[in-house]
Amino acid sequence: MKTKTVTVVQRTTDNADQLAGWLREAGYRVRVCCGPEAPAYDCYSYHFFDCPLWTQADLLLYDPNLPTGPTSFGSGEMLAQEHAHAPTKPILIWGAGGVIPLDVAAMAARGEAELLPGDLDRETLLTTVERLIGRPQPT
Repeated sequence: MKTKTVTVVQRTTDNADQLAGWLREAGYRVRVCCGPEAPAYDCYSYHFFDCPLWTQADLLLYDPNLPTGPTSFGSGEMLAQEHAHAPTKPILIWGAGGVIPLDVAAMAARGEAELLPGDLDRETLLTTVERLIGRPQPT
């Protein structure tokens, strides 16, 4: 039986480590990506409209405010690409209580992504992930 995999796409912060840790402790396989970074703010998905981390994942956990330039932030373009690539794959959005960009909020309103509460705790995350993709498989 295939191990359930969650790709965590969060800016490089303690939050990303904590989210990944909660998921790993629960038994999920976790892949972490920090998204586009300086100096080029480039990403595999921008060139190929696909990403191996998307393909490996059963669920994506995204920061809605990834850096896209020295002073710009947003994940809408990548999220839209992923949704087009795999429209049934669950996408969770968590931004540590920050402002959600309009294009990301619109995806949530259309049911293409689900917003997590800003004051996210371990239990809420794991309950939501389990509801969307099931329990992790025993190894």
